Amino acid sequence: MITLINMKQPIEFIMAQENDDLFTTRMRKATRRIHSISDALVNAKFAIAVRDEKVWGGGLFVFYHIFAYLEDAQKRLSLPDYDKLFVNKILYRKFAFEEDISHYLGSDWKTLPKSAALENYLEHLQNLEKDNPQLLMAYVYHLYLGLLSGGQILAKKRKIFGDKNLPNDMYKDKVTDFTGVDISKLKSDFRSAMNEIAEHMTVDEQNAFIDESNQVFLMNNLIVNSVGGQNKVLYNLMYKTSAVLLVVFGAVIAYKMSRV
Repeated sequence: MITLINMKQPIEFIMAQENDDLFTTRMRKATRRIHSISDALVNAKFAIAVRDEKVWGGGLFVFYHIFAYLEDAQKRLSLPDYDKLFVNKILYRKFAFEEDISHYLGSDWKTLPKSAALENYLEHLQNLEKDNPQLLMAYVYHLYLGLLSGGQILAKKRKIFGDKNLPNDMYKDKVTDFTGVDISKLKSDFRSAMNEIAEHMTVDEQNAFIDESNQVFLMNNLIVNSVGGQNKVLYNLMYKTSAVLLVVFGAVIAYKMSRV
């Protein structure tokens, strides 16, 4: 089919129209609301977690099981489209997760219990693998893209706002480390692969994929909410803040008394 382009239209307008037709753009628009809620929840939870290694490790623990499942499923399924999404071998994060979790939670971390939310998430993935494995790609797309986007932001916040009592040569997280790779290009290649895959889907398959994309963020919210320890960290932060305020208040009172 030949598309006639009105040369009077600005090139920016034409490019915007083309981008609106992309499947990844449709997904982003369709998931915007739940995605925003998810971002707010993750930021609220992990803004506290950046100051506490155990809480940070707990967050890595829950997401490790999802990433590990998706990477292991690739080997079991041997689906060309599924393979196509892994546009660069650096996307594989299973062993990076394991190294980080071992550092933060100890070598016996695999004996730790899973929350009910995490168990339900894994059961859902198992059912998809059995009944409609194509939909597992929705989890691959959104989770790995999230790691390349929000994960990088969290890593930077952790470096800036982390525990200042730790030595300067503090441990460097492996799961958010993509050294040597142009992340912007990697994300672009990742989106391109998703759009190419979607071109071979029927309309019903695309709609089902978008519906499952909303489910991705809902499931993520549930496991993020299951991560424990934030209350303790919040209490410590409030305690330290109160102590600082008391010192300042005392200094002000002392100053005023000295002026009498």
